Amino acid sequence: MSSMGPQFGNGRLDAIEVKGPMTLTDTSMPCLALQWSPVPVAGETQNVQRTIGKVTIAPTGAVGSKLKITLTVERRNFSGDDLADLTYAISGAAAKVAWSSTDFTASRTASAATIKDVIDLINQLPGFKCWALHVPHSKSVNSDDFIALAETSVKSNVGVDGRSEVLYRDVSEDAVAYMRVSLPEERDANAFDLMQIRGKATGVTNGTLRLLRDNYAEYGDGSVEGEVYVEAVLAAAQTEYVDATKENAQTIRGPVLLEVTSDDLTVANYKVGIVQRTLGA
Repeated sequence: MSSMGPQFGNGRLDAIEVKGPMTLTDTSMPCLALQWSPVPVAGETQNVQRTIGKVTIAPTGAVGSKLKITLTVERRNFSGDDLADLTYAISGAAAKVAWSSTDFTASRTASAATIKDVIDLINQLPGFKCWALHVPHSKSVNSDDFIALAETSVKSNVGVDGRSEVLYRDVSEDAVAYMRVSLPEERDANAFDLMQIRGKATGVTNGTLRLLRDNYAEYGDGSVEGEVYVEAVLAAAQTEYVDATKENAQTIRGPVLLEVTSDDLTVANYKVGIVQRTLGA
């Protein structure tokens, strides 16, 4: 039997899976995935039913006109009467400040300096689950460089569309594009062969393209977090930054982050091709 290289879209386990496109707009490449489901909460009576989790994003809602993320929980009693909403507000700041109390039967406040801080704070809230999408964990939230979101219900972990994608960057204030890549989801750490990185950009002065490791579990531990796998000078025209074969492809473990940046970047359109390395790796 003749040997076959990776194929596109034919159901083979060694088929190339294309991630992307990575673009540079205010309505693409969300920073966070968010889920909510009702759970029992210590200290809350059985007569209290938590019914809906919601999120609101105000780019200038915190002190100093910095980012504010508010998680709201709607409640009712067994008689169907509405109870007071609970609000958990995270303000962008120069340093992380823990929740004002870990008794989450009442509204609370906290502060975050980075995306990692935001994730950690949200994951302490009963019923909420959060992880990074297309942004580094080190990204500062001590700014107003984000897009507003009116109060919106958070999806539950049900079906293929079981997460809300929230917190979009104001790319006019931040000339850099990001895309998180891994298998099977962006947060997972399975191994894969890096086959392709290709794309084009507008505005490439002092521009670079990098693929680097950005794993929540390794953040700040001084190990391989931040390790750079690909680094190249950014070109405007459609360019193959990686074009490997199965025999010479670099094997890496996710999650990794594709980063495209320059002094004057206004348009970016990039895709990454990967092949699953081993089942369960």
